[in-house]
Amino acid sequence: MGVPRAICAWRRLTAGGLAMLVGSVVVAAAESPTTAGPDAWPVFRGSPAGTGRSEVTLAAPLAEHWQRRFDGRAFTATPVIAAGRIYLGDLDGRFLALSLETGETLWEFVSTDSGFPSAAAVSTDPDLPLVVVGDDLGVIRAFDRASGRLAWSVATDGEISGGPTILADHRPPLVLVGSQDATLRCLQLADGKTVWNHEIADQIRCSPTVGQTPDGQRVFLAGCDGRLHIIDVDSGESVAEVSLGGPTGTTPAVAGPRLFFGTEGGTFFGIDFHTAKVVWEQQPAGGGLAYRSSAAVADGLVVVGSRGRVVETFAVDDGSRRWRRPLRGRVDASPIIVSVTLPGEPAGRAIFAVIVADAAGEIAMLRLQDGEPCWQFAAGGGFAGSPAVVADRLVAAAEDGTVWCFRSTPRREAGNSGG
Repeated sequence: MGVPRAICAWRRLTAGGLAMLVGSVVVAAAESPTTAGPDAWPVFRGSPAGTGRSEVTLAAPLAEHWQRRFDGRAFTATPVIAAGRIYLGDLDGRFLALSLETGETLWEFVSTDSGFPSAAAVSTDPDLPLVVVGDDLGVIRAFDRASGRLAWSVATDGEISGGPTILADHRPPLVLVGSQDATLRCLQLADGKTVWNHEIADQIRCSPTVGQTPDGQRVFLAGCDGRLHIIDVDSGESVAEVSLGGPTGTTPAVAGPRLFFGTEGGTFFGIDFHTAKVVWEQQPAGGGLAYRSSAAVADGLVVVGSRGRVVETFAVDDGSRRWRRPLRGRVDASPIIVSVTLPGEPAGRAIFAVIVADAAGEIAMLRLQDGEPCWQFAAGGGFAGSPAVVADRLVAAAEDGTVWCFRSTPRREAGNSGG
């Protein structure tokens, strides 16, 4: 997600071409981080680059720290986490701040006529301690992250299906939000005022990601109009477009000068965004099964789940498949990548591992290099939202209304993996 489980509706919106509204704010660009730091998972894919990467190192196997069941509710969003708090909305109109340590509700906002299908974004800037979230009626809200007080709201004309992206290193800090009204909005984080709008020809369901070029920062949208849009961060003007041959709602992952994402038609792309050229493409999801999972990238490999009940990994440079791991259910949730230490190995010897959740309710930790399992947990309820990780904790929210929190297992507990 964008929202991994969302399906683009293929009707064309009457966009009237590109419409850019450039505000009076002068934006100072700064390079955005490409991985989530150890103390926060602030946006849907961990960072504005959409890599699904965290700097944390977990000790496997993981152990259940707590679980909390919210009866009658359903979660499809990825949790975001900062300063010891989890921020998460449900489909029934409740947006929650939970304690990372205990799962206790710290505050709650209730919308009587809308739900929250996608991830929020939380600012880690101490001068702007806000959490921003969109709902399925198209309202974008910013709350004080400590108290839940509403700071500002902006109404759009379409559902917010993809999480916002906060550019905290800009001055002023910005938030990018796409809507099913086919418009990407760039807002000032402090007050929600419009800096610019960029309209495309059909719905936006992905989260916007950001990468650096020699000519400045670029925003990337993979659209329901079947095109990759490359947009200048400062002005909101179109820089280039790349035809994809079909729609998508997945969020691009940035690695160096390339973007990686799949489409509804089952094609997975590697695109050079400096040249706006397709470098390679693969159609490994047999029978044209859709990609609704966004990719994660690390160590020269890109990992993605498909509706074909598999996790697949390709080489970043040429798209060659490195491994393919079947799971029990569809993989609409997006994988994340962390470092892990394994039982029997020295504490300082860590490897990259993929953590992914499926529609059958299984959470799996797989070695990045070969897909071999390191740890698995049967949660029961299926997952459409992705896991999030900070410090020694892994958090995931299921469609049956359960929020799960796992922790690294101390060495003396390594024989009790749970699940």
